[in-house]
Amino acid sequence: MKNITEVVFGNSLCYEIKKSKFANNNFIIKFDMLFSICDLSNINKNIINLNDEYCSLISSELIYEVNNIYSLKNIIIDLEKSINNKNKIRIWTSHNQIDAYLMLLYICNFFSNIDYDLYVLYSDEFDKECYSPACMNENELEKLLKFEHKLTKQEIKEYSNEWKQIVIDNSNMRIIKNGKAISISFNYYDDIILNKLKELGEVRTVSLVGNLMKDIHLYDTVFTYLIDRLIKDKKIIITNKDERLWKSIIKINNN
Repeated sequence: MKNITEVVFGNSLCYEIKKSKFANNNFIIKFDMLFSICDLSNINKNIINLNDEYCSLISSELIYEVNNIYSLKNIIIDLEKSINNKNKIRIWTSHNQIDAYLMLLYICNFFSNIDYDLYVLYSDEFDKECYSPACMNENELEKLLKFEHKLTKQEIKEYSNEWKQIVIDNSNMRIIKNGKAISISFNYYDDIILNKLKELGEVRTVSLVGNLMKDIHLYDTVFTYLIDRLIKDKKIIITNKDERLWKSIIKINNN
């Protein structure tokens, strides 16, 4: 039987795969870098950079240091090792979760000039409401295996081209819209955030973030950063300041 390399995004899915009966001996390549909100100008050097302001804010919110530089060197070493060992490469992803989707685009671009088969599993093909494979338990992940399929050369080429365009754009952020990754600026969600806060009135930041996440698939940390930008722009004011913005009470600045 051919050895399998499982390509996953994030600690949660990595843990479920490691402890599973169907894949616990497989080689795992884990991505955890936020392609969705990073600077891609050094991607040709296999380095991505997170915004310094974002890292500083989120480090203070989470009370641990968030790195602003990620190297893809070990990822590439593991991919090359999988190729040399002739492993079957299986990518766990989604059309809903932006970083898992961008991981797929990155992998396809890496293999764009390499004659090698790639296999993919989309969580939303198992359940269209499933945001990401990271939301699934071991039993559900095993059922998802039935939806595995090999990417065609044309699909790999199209995903590679989609990645190349994302790198060329190198915008502030990326999101999924109509099944594709698109580039946006930080102010893309400003009106939505302000309108939701106007609707809620004077609330804790965590409450605003929670309400926004009901309708929009963004990380809580990203929404917190976008809200902080609106505070600095004086469109939102803090009425009761906590050590953490997360717990501070905020409202629309009507002045």
